[in-house]
Amino acid sequence: MRGSILHSIFVILSSFGFLQSSFAAGALTRAIDIRTLPYERSLEKLPVDLTATIGFVESGGTAFVQDDTAGTHLHFKPARNDLKVGDRVRIRGLTTAGLYFPGVDVTSLEILGHGAPPAAAPASYDDLATGRYHYQRVIVEGLGRTLTPLDENRSLLRLAIGSRVLEVRIDAPLETAPALIDARLRITALAAGGINDRRQLVFPYIRVTDWNDVAITQPAPPLAELPVTSVVTLLQFGAADEPHHRARVLGTVLAAFPDGRVFLRDATPPPPPREQPKDAAPLPQQSPSIAIRLTTPASLSVGQKAEIIGFPIMAGFSASLADAQVISSGETSDLPAAAAAVSLKEFLDGSHDADLIRLTAPAVLNDFFRTVDGYELRLTSGGTPLRAFLLQSAAPELEIDTVVGLTGVCLVESSKDRGFRSQAERASLLLRSAEDIAIISTAPFWTTGRLVIAISILAGVVLLAIVWIAALRRQISALSSRIVQQATQDERQRIAREFHDTLEQELAGLSLRLDAATTRPLEDKARTLIETSRSLVSRIQSEARNLVADLRDTEQLHDLPAALREIQSRMPPNAPALRLDLHPLPAIPGAVSHHLRMMAQEAITNVLKHAQATEITLHLSASADLLTLRISDNGRGLASDTATTGQPGHFGCMGIRERARKIGAEVAWKSEEGKGTVVTVSLPLLHSSF
Repeated sequence: MRGSILHSIFVILSSFGFLQSSFAAGALTRAIDIRTLPYERSLEKLPVDLTATIGFVESGGTAFVQDDTAGTHLHFKPARNDLKVGDRVRIRGLTTAGLYFPGVDVTSLEILGHGAPPAAAPASYDDLATGRYHYQRVIVEGLGRTLTPLDENRSLLRLAIGSRVLEVRIDAPLETAPALIDARLRITALAAGGINDRRQLVFPYIRVTDWNDVAITQPAPPLAELPVTSVVTLLQFGAADEPHHRARVLGTVLAAFPDGRVFLRDATPPPPPREQPKDAAPLPQQSPSIAIRLTTPASLSVGQKAEIIGFPIMAGFSASLADAQVISSGETSDLPAAAAAVSLKEFLDGSHDADLIRLTAPAVLNDFFRTVDGYELRLTSGGTPLRAFLLQSAAPELEIDTVVGLTGVCLVESSKDRGFRSQAERASLLLRSAEDIAIISTAPFWTTGRLVIAISILAGVVLLAIVWIAALRRQISALSSRIVQQATQDERQRIAREFHDTLEQELAGLSLRLDAATTRPLEDKARTLIETSRSLVSRIQSEARNLVADLRDTEQLHDLPAALREIQSRMPPNAPALRLDLHPLPAIPGAVSHHLRMMAQEAITNVLKHAQATEITLHLSASADLLTLRISDNGRGLASDTATTGQPGHFGCMGIRERARKIGAEVAWKSEEGKGTVVTVSLPLLHSSF
């Protein structure tokens, strides 16, 4: 036990000694070497021995340091609460990949002293967006746009830098903030940003410890000193500074929406018309209206006079005010601002951007569907597609193909350049409510939707009719088959009755007379003739009974071997011996079985009548695609080939051929005089016409 403990201590000391030697020999000693380390190399946990200055402390065990080369990030387990900005420290640890670039997992940290924070580098928005100074102290200058609480003890300042807006996250409550809105600011902060899972900087922001790092270089102009500005002069050449300070506008509210969007028609006198060549077409009069986005939605009514200040920005096709607030608002006029009547061409040329208009051309509603903010309407006017937006949760009570008149705020969505001039390319309407849609004529009854439904119903009816007709045809076919079977059965039974009531009865009477004649004294020659006749009548009776039995056999035996064995059981007493050579067969239809049985019966009957044979062999077998029925005897054979083609009064061979054709079989006779006869019936199983 003691030996194992000593061994463990030795291993730990050896590892510590190896780590110390690694720090001394090949450790990374500059922040730039850690920062630029490839991702794969950072995963190798390379040793770090870095002396740097704390630039920012993040609660939760994270700090950011800089040396003379660059900056990097540190991670502690457990967290340390004794570190301050300006501490000079010596860090020992191992590399870690980090979210954006490599940092250090600290194993030991020694505070060497305290001094000034690391030097901050002046940075532009592009410097921050490219990650040039990421996790380093920077100095950023701009104009304060908005200030809101980020959480209970932190604030969010939005800073305008040129035409871009940067988030400033300050670890101080909003209540202690100085007057920053519309003031020029110089901020010393840590460069940071949002990082995605691909180790990419999505957007930059900066981190500030407290309000002391936010310096006001130029206070915001007093609101009372801001002149009322004409909206068409905003962002024109000759502005005093960039970015622009807040502007003050006065006008009549055209539309106000719950999301903070307000559209105002300017009340100040319009500027002089634009200069143009004498022979040029007159330019359209510019709209005196402006789109405004309030920081906090205000309760404004259409037709109300309002005074609003905000930051001028270029939004879409014309200047607008962002991060605005309402300074004052008056009473609502009894006569709200009228919508300007404009043609479709004037609507699309951009001259009425942000203005309340009424389209003089009617539009046809093609479709409408739900969006995130409400409903989007797709329309067509004079062959030109239009889009209108209705910001309400309830669907508009409109039918497709309804002809409507539209009133709403014109919004230019895109523009294109022609030389040095930008022209509107596409515009849409922002409707204030469903009352801005005037129904000119309702949709015809046969709308596209109803026509599709009617065609679908008609197609369903046709399909059902086809199915019903097919079922009816099957029923008729089945009924016809039953009728044919019943008629065949009735006819067979009728013929059987006729045979029984006529021929068989007559044969029975003839047999009785021959029996009576044999009881009288006759000459030997006459007696022999009568007994021969009596025997022939008995054989005819037997065949007649077999025929009647076959006719009354309505179920048509499917078991052909059993039917052939029945032939053997019906052989006359003095007939030649019938030897059966039967093999298993696949299932065959009853009608085919009947014809084969009758062909075998007819061939055996011919042997009994004409062959004078002493032995008959009946063979039945089948291969994969051929059934073979063969009847052979050892009789006197056929005198010639014409014996099977039909002679006057002889129809047996002819009947065999007819039956063979009916079932698609082939029949052949092979005979030599004095050596017997072989009748072979060959039935293809795959191609037979069952």
